[in-house]
Amino acid sequence: MIAKFFEKLSNNLNELLNNSDEYNVVIEVGQAPKIHVFKVHSIILSSRCLYFKDKLSATTYNDKNVKVIKQDNVSIEVFEIIIKYIYDGTVSLENINTSVIFELLIVSNKFGLEELIKHIQSFLLENNASWLRFNFSRVYHASFKYDNLKDLNQFCANIIAKHPNIIFDSDEFLTLPENILLFILKLDNLQMDEGKIWDYTIKWGIAQNPSLPPNPDQWSDDHFLTLKYVVEKIWPYQKILDPTLLTDITLNFMAPNKIITSHFLPPRTTSTTILPPRNIASELRKSGEAYRIMGKYNESLIDLTKSLEIEPNNTFALKNRESLADLNKALKIEPKDAVALKFRGNTYGRMHEYEKSLEYLNQSLEMEPDDAFALKVRGDTYRMMGRYEKSLADLNRSLEIKPDDAFALKVRGYTYRMMVDMSNQLQT
Repeated sequence: MIAKFFEKLSNNLNELLNNSDEYNVVIEVGQAPKIHVFKVHSIILSSRCLYFKDKLSATTYNDKNVKVIKQDNVSIEVFEIIIKYIYDGTVSLENINTSVIFELLIVSNKFGLEELIKHIQSFLLENNASWLRFNFSRVYHASFKYDNLKDLNQFCANIIAKHPNIIFDSDEFLTLPENILLFILKLDNLQMDEGKIWDYTIKWGIAQNPSLPPNPDQWSDDHFLTLKYVVEKIWPYQKILDPTLLTDITLNFMAPNKIITSHFLPPRTTSTTILPPRNIASELRKSGEAYRIMGKYNESLIDLTKSLEIEPNNTFALKNRESLADLNKALKIEPKDAVALKFRGNTYGRMHEYEKSLEYLNQSLEMEPDDAFALKVRGDTYRMMGRYEKSLADLNRSLEIKPDDAFALKVRGYTYRMMVDMSNQLQT
């Protein structure tokens, strides 16, 4: 049987800290004029804390044979708790202000003190849950920023799932980092109408691209391509992004009352309120225009025709229905129409059918090899297929023709970044 005398050992090490006998490290904590000097021992720091082990190995001795480490961004109160824990392995949180305990958690994470991190999280969740809810923004940002705060992250996830408006209606939602938004969107139990989720997501996407007009009625195909790229950044994998999702969220944003088919999250509840005929016509007109931009011409014709049955003299719907009818006729009469081919290729790309997309884009570019739009769409398609050299070739050619094309510049930038990432992965 092994006898354990940890309490005596702990007391002796605490005395060593207090007496500073034979110290060889000075840690300066705080900012002027309030700086506190802690005289400590490298052997204790190195054996108990990997952070300080690395710091000490990178620090040289001064002329007094002492290593000096500065900790400007740590409060004296918090560091006193941490250095005591490092020496004697004890910590008492009962009579400490909760904001100090939370700071202690963040600093413990910085120093990599896993045992202390776990203890502080448990203490906060068991004794200070009301404070965590009251300071929710601060807490959830920290929980997403630091991988070690998994218990706090789960606490925040449960609150967000039950009360999503605490995030979606906050002033900081539009500046939310995409990794946090992705985490929220992947919550299976998110208690929010699906249509509202798409609406918020589109608003977030627009906020990331100030060049997008606030009114989607004014959007061009390039604007939708830009939005497509933002959505891809939120849902970067096809297993997350349903092939019809981009079509559905775009349609839903322009025509909120249109039923969508994707089920990335639990289906939204449908309203039983009957809208006035003029509003129904407007929704049908907007969905028809959304379908047209997305290349879904038959669906667009159906909605525009229904809109005209309600408002037979609406010139906007009349113009677009006639345009779509002519386009469909043109495709039947002239299968080699370069314009129709490139837009069909663009549509297949949006559906993630990249081989078909390339088939039609290649045909279009054989007829019009200097079409900047077709080149950038094909470049984006190659990027999505991981064929980065071909992607750059098309994007460079597109930008030679149209140097100020924001979408092509953005896609080329992302392509370069993905090539660097892939190169780094191959080297590791």
